[in-house]
Amino acid sequence: MGIKTYTVDAFTDQPFTGNPAAICLLEEPLTEELMQQIAVEYNLSETGFIIRKSENHFGVRYFSPRQEIPLCGHATLSAAKILFMLDVQMNQVIFDTIGGLRLYCERRGDQIMMKFPLYDSVAIDLPEPMMQALGIDKAIASRLAKDTKMLLLEIESEAVLRTIKPDFKALVNSYTGIDGVIVTAKSESDYDFVSRYFWPWAGSDEDPVTGAAHTVLAKYWSDKLGKSQLHAYQVSQRGGFMFLELDEKGHLEITSSAVIMMTGDLRI
Repeated sequence: MGIKTYTVDAFTDQPFTGNPAAICLLEEPLTEELMQQIAVEYNLSETGFIIRKSENHFGVRYFSPRQEIPLCGHATLSAAKILFMLDVQMNQVIFDTIGGLRLYCERRGDQIMMKFPLYDSVAIDLPEPMMQALGIDKAIASRLAKDTKMLLLEIESEAVLRTIKPDFKALVNSYTGIDGVIVTAKSESDYDFVSRYFWPWAGSDEDPVTGAAHTVLAKYWSDKLGKSQLHAYQVSQRGGFMFLELDEKGHLEITSSAVIMMTGDLRI
């Protein structure tokens, strides 16, 4: 069997930055076991599998090298980038996730807008072992987004955020029942806020750029700054940007760019 496969750097307009994803265009469904094996083979933060339902309507599933992931922003952006490249007349694509979400993607010039859900979070107290594992002395706020199984911590500055070097083994042992922890701060440049995302519970130690985390960050920073339009940057080693807009219906529009890096056939 040959599967048309692509790798894409998402949330960036420059090669070798942003978040890389592998995208597999399926002619027929694969077993979960085989999709997991393919994700391990590519060893990227996520591999996306898309299969056509109708002309511009696709099913999508996301796998990290460890497990299936319910929602992935950069793999969705990457899949839309591929489909828009293959059909220059297509300007909108719809993806249905395994969890029942319907995601709309729209071509906007050289960029792509994705319509995602928006998630609230509630204040919680973090255990001291987690703070120690992250190497953080104090947090301005600590919150839990139950829908995404993510913790959110706001800390004092972008400068501190950039220097964090977690003890990942201790981090996993410090908290259970979550997929990852977002650490964020107000930006010291032209962006509204910056962030990093650590998820050794479900994927790699640190994700380069995380669309799903911004479904939580957008609500938090919109409430704090009193803005419905936000510019965000994830300050990982690779780095990536996105523009966020909250609409009146409680949805989030995420707009950014992606760069196709490789095309090929997966032979299995």
